[in-house]
Amino acid sequence: MSSLCRRILAALFAAAASAGALAAPVVLDDDWGRRVSLPAPPARIVSLAPHATELLFAGGAGSRVVAVDRSSRYPAAARALPRVTSHPQPDAEQLLALAPQLVVIWGPGASRAVLERLQALGIAVFVSEPRTLDDIAATLERFAQLSGDPAPGLAAARRFRERLASVRARYAGARPVRVFVQIWSAPLIGIADGDVIGDAVRSCAGVNVFADAPRVAPQLDAEAVIAAHPELVIATDGARSEQRWRQLGLIAPRGTARFAVFDASMMEVPGPRALDALEQLCVEIDTVRRSAR
Repeated sequence: MSSLCRRILAALFAAAASAGALAAPVVLDDDWGRRVSLPAPPARIVSLAPHATELLFAGGAGSRVVAVDRSSRYPAAARALPRVTSHPQPDAEQLLALAPQLVVIWGPGASRAVLERLQALGIAVFVSEPRTLDDIAATLERFAQLSGDPAPGLAAARRFRERLASVRARYAGARPVRVFVQIWSAPLIGIADGDVIGDAVRSCAGVNVFADAPRVAPQLDAEAVIAAHPELVIATDGARSEQRWRQLGLIAPRGTARFAVFDASMMEVPGPRALDALEQLCVEIDTVRRSAR
């Protein structure tokens, strides 16, 4: 790094430290169980994950986000921010030039080596990896502490929890519906219960027929799916496989299962919009439940 860049970086840190001198320290535990301690709410945050960008803005810290990864598209305000490299690993020089006081990184895209390198450069890192719908609300609550005024972010988290509880209560006690969630059709890939989509199926009183698969996204054969007797095939990759399932006798006219196309993008980016997707998923599952009844 050039001497000029170092002087700019030092000045920015000094200014931020001065501005936050009277503010209360912020101490958070990230999703890897690491304690992240900051002397004050960070004035400069870089988000290296689309879901983190959405949650930072929803948690009231959007005005403090100075750059985002190349895949962040929501909310609209994030699209005007500078873009930084996040994969296959963050560009340390690029981050240093932005002088962040906090970098939020996606868990599966992180490594201990990357964290150690960024920390050696004096950059605090929060690892975010929501695996359930409740984790989204918990992340909102933590990110609210980064805003300087936690009240709006905590209110957003409360609204999220209340809406989630309402959906779950609506289907509590409903007849379980056996569901196969198809992530991809060629090769045929399903999903286990270790992420937000699995939690969403449970919230709608659905039963993921491959919930206990040893891998998060198991590769399957059609015979295994048919043997699992799903009542509903949820295809997140479009309608391309519907004809194949019809020919194999899983769905009508020879079979009894229903086929539905589902846009899972809002759950694959586990942020505030996940509840909209949850509502849509529950409608598909309840359609099967009602038709059987």
